[in-house]
Amino acid sequence: MGQSLQPEPSGERSGGRKPAEMAEEGSELERGLHAIVDSFYRYAEGSEGPKELDQAAFQTLLSNELSHQLTNSEDRKAALDMFKTVDANNDQKISFNEYWDLIVEICRVIRRSHYNE
Repeated sequence: MGQSLQPEPSGERSGGRKPAEMAEEGSELERGLHAIVDSFYRYAEGSEGPKELDQAAFQTLLSNELSHQLTNSEDRKAALDMFKTVDANNDQKISFNEYWDLIVEICRVIRRSHYNE
């Protein structure tokens, strides 16, 4: 692969630009990856330490960002059931890693339904 996936020290290559500004320059895939990460952080809360989604933020993210992929995104019970499924450690918060597991599962569904795999 040749290139490192490690983040670059602040200021290198980015020129002090925000991730969203940098995402506009990339390929369609790179822009998509930035959009996935950005979606989490737009709804996540917490000023100290890692950002997380509480139940209300998670439901808002589902209805605003995933309403075409998740048919019951507006249904509170369905959203609560999904929250419980995604919240692997049962701490009543969705971490970025737990969110990523949801994204992976959605990608699997897309692959099966659109690419017959």
